[in-house]
Amino acid sequence: MIDDPPRLHWQLRAALLPFNCTMQIVEGIAKVFAFRTLPTTVLAVVVYIVLYGAVQYGDRVPKVPKNQKGLDLAQAYADLHHIAERPHPVLSHANDIVHDYILNRVGNISSGIDFIEVHDDHVSNASWAAWGSGGSAVYYEATNILVKIQGSDPDYAPGSGVLFSAHYDSVSTASGATDDGMGVATLIQLVEYLARNRPKRTAVFNINNGEEDGLCGAFTFLKHPWSTLTDTFLNLEGAAAGGRPLLFRGTSTPALRSFHVPHPHGNVLSADAFARGVIRSGTDYTVYTGAGMEGLDLAFYRGRSKYHTKYDAIPYTDAQERALWAMMESARGSALSLLNDDRTHGSGSPPVYFDLFGAWLVVLSMDSLLIANIVLLIVGPVILLVLVVADAAVLQSRSQNRNGHVSEYNNNLLQQFWAWLISFSWLKGAWMWAKFWAAVLVTAGLQAVLMFGYLKLNPFIVYSQPTLVVVSSFTLTYLSLVFVITPSSKHLPEKQKHIMFLQTYIFTWLLLIGATVAVSSGIGGVYFVTAWNIAVLLACVIGCIENMLGAQGSYDTHHVHYAPLPQHDEEEHPRTEAETEAEPTETTPLIRPILRTKDESGAIGWWILQFILAVSVPVTLVAHIIVLSLAATAQTLTDGSSAVTVYAGISILVFMMVLPVIPFTFKIHSAVASLFVIIFVFSTVSNLFAFPFSQTEPLKVFFQQTVDLGNISSPHPPSQITHATTTLTGVKHFMKDLIIPKLPSAIGQNVTCGYKTINGRQVGLQTCKWDSTLLPSPKSDSASPVGADRLMGAHVARLSANSARFTVWAPNTRACRLYFDNDKHIKSHNVLGSEGGMLPQFPAPAGGVNQLDLWTRRWDRIFEVDVEWEGDAALEGRVACELAEYESGSIGVDAARGRIPAFEEALAFFPKWAAVTKRDDGLVEVYGRFSI
Repeated sequence: MIDDPPRLHWQLRAALLPFNCTMQIVEGIAKVFAFRTLPTTVLAVVVYIVLYGAVQYGDRVPKVPKNQKGLDLAQAYADLHHIAERPHPVLSHANDIVHDYILNRVGNISSGIDFIEVHDDHVSNASWAAWGSGGSAVYYEATNILVKIQGSDPDYAPGSGVLFSAHYDSVSTASGATDDGMGVATLIQLVEYLARNRPKRTAVFNINNGEEDGLCGAFTFLKHPWSTLTDTFLNLEGAAAGGRPLLFRGTSTPALRSFHVPHPHGNVLSADAFARGVIRSGTDYTVYTGAGMEGLDLAFYRGRSKYHTKYDAIPYTDAQERALWAMMESARGSALSLLNDDRTHGSGSPPVYFDLFGAWLVVLSMDSLLIANIVLLIVGPVILLVLVVADAAVLQSRSQNRNGHVSEYNNNLLQQFWAWLISFSWLKGAWMWAKFWAAVLVTAGLQAVLMFGYLKLNPFIVYSQPTLVVVSSFTLTYLSLVFVITPSSKHLPEKQKHIMFLQTYIFTWLLLIGATVAVSSGIGGVYFVTAWNIAVLLACVIGCIENMLGAQGSYDTHHVHYAPLPQHDEEEHPRTEAETEAEPTETTPLIRPILRTKDESGAIGWWILQFILAVSVPVTLVAHIIVLSLAATAQTLTDGSSAVTVYAGISILVFMMVLPVIPFTFKIHSAVASLFVIIFVFSTVSNLFAFPFSQTEPLKVFFQQTVDLGNISSPHPPSQITHATTTLTGVKHFMKDLIIPKLPSAIGQNVTCGYKTINGRQVGLQTCKWDSTLLPSPKSDSASPVGADRLMGAHVARLSANSARFTVWAPNTRACRLYFDNDKHIKSHNVLGSEGGMLPQFPAPAGGVNQLDLWTRRWDRIFEVDVEWEGDAALEGRVACELAEYESGSIGVDAARGRIPAFEEALAFFPKWAAVTKRDDGLVEVYGRFSI
């Protein structure tokens, strides 16, 4: 009797229904977690968006808490308004007003408290070799405000206290809200806090003057007796216009331990930049470390375009009160650790440090990083080699066990090799290993072309649109990597992933060699290479373990899926050769087994763990560096920084951020690449044609006027000004074509432009000059016309064959200079009435000096300076004095002691997208030539 076939079919389906339901659930889970297109694409997109978004969110300025734990933000903000009411450089009477306000505030705080002492230092004076110059010396008379809070623990040695430093002077072109009004307001709050919470160690506060003109207040502090009471310091600064303050530098690992603050922000890359001369400015940190102290440098760094311009004022400060609170909160946390924790004192290995999401600060020593790198270079390849060999042995063993014997074909090795050779399949295998390096080279070449286009067509777009530049570079990097790697990669994605991981490990291992050399040279900013190498090594180990646990192509029951229905996903799971060729027969089972090899879908979960390690770790670290470097360097181009360095840095960092995803690109949907093509075209075209400056991101232009008084050493020196020149320094094309034509005094004048430097720092900028009829007019009770006697007076007398005395006076300034011809260096000098001699920590250069800067605390000071030089030949040079006070609505009539019409013209007629800043200590330099 023959059974009814339809009835038998439905009976079998009913019997297998529970089994099929279970397998469908398993299949659904596999579709979500297996190494397939949709899960891989979703995970990659989510990880990049979430991590970069989290880095950006952590980079925000934190909110002000209700519980300020002993600090008073409202009072600090009121102090800031008094300090940053108007520009107050040393060369202004407004500087005296700020000095008196601060002195009054700390005096009121210390009144009636026996362990607090305030000293208005009008005694100390010093001479030293100028910072950052090999041929200059400085003489300065202090006007620092010093506060000493005696520690409560008598067991501490007198020299183990903590110095807290900030400067109250601003530049002549800015009111100094962040540079350094917020630092001073923070120190006032710390004095008030410590007056109520007496520390164990002695605290000394140096609220100093003259930082903007050569770190003068910090140098002169070294002559005060209280400078010997401290061995550690915290310096508060401002190198931009608000945002989150950054831990610029730290001398040692113990000092870094003190930066235990609620919202830490710091990265050793900034310290590397200072140490290697990439950042060419300086802070008082340089002076204190030069004197042998350990400590920290905390400063604002965002908004460099506003730095030293009228936009460094409270209304334009990024986050305003929240920025001030961020510095107060960080300073308090660090101060309490320095004053009360013994672990924060002492010397040690230089630190390597970086923050994560604005919540944690990772600190380790440079020695520890070096040891870790060396161990990884040796041990990592050994571990991986052992696992790869073991992996191959396990797979070979399982292949033989599956077949039951070694096939006759496999026994004929010569025939096998010849068949492999003439089939040219070895080319496919070689390309599988070589295409990683080809992709790297192609990407590097395309990035070079992209950056060359920016440099040639619109080099300053990164100034105002840094994020769009990163987006353009990011999308191009991904597209170039994908288009080289993914073609011919549709088959065996697990094997491709494994090979790409091994290639990535080799790449990070090579980077680790360079990083180890850098660390041995004192560069700690390569820490992310170490973390990346570890992450990729672990991912490779997981891949090898995964291969050993399940042989590729095995017919184990764990890899069999019974599918009663004929549907088959050819894209995700191509049919095997046996499945394609076999035709159904009478013996074909009703339920067809379909082989799910590990090459087709991957073990559920293994690839996810690999992704988290190999992608999330480096992307997180590099994303932090990108956000930091963009904020710190994108707007330094108008200071003379190299655009090539900025764009090359962006390209390298973006490449490091995209490369980790290479092992998974075979399973990332092609729609991502299509979308990136659109984004790349839009962002690149926008960047190439957009105007790079705006009122919120202005172009900085450096101003100075010089006034020539002629020969002052003649028997009858001139009484009238003989010649005046206005000088602007800035970016080529914008200067001569768009800015200078806006100034009435330049119209019809012969404007000459050339590439020069400003004090050796403004490299690559264009300097333009023209004769000026707008002459400075200092305040005077006389109604006589402006003459040389109202600007500067000088007398030179020879004392011997190789010595002379200079007498210099200027009734409207506190700074003058002596310039000597380069071939006549002065081997010694003495300012009459000074303590004499040079600071022992900063002696004069062995070859002598060719410039001597003179600073006085009084307005009626007459400098008498004796100089001595080698030989008995004539001495030639210039005597100059600096002026910086001008009338402006932001200053006020009472504070202004004169006019500088040429500068006021720039303020009035500059385009909105440009801002003027100082070129030198004085906005005007009045000089006369001498020959004796």
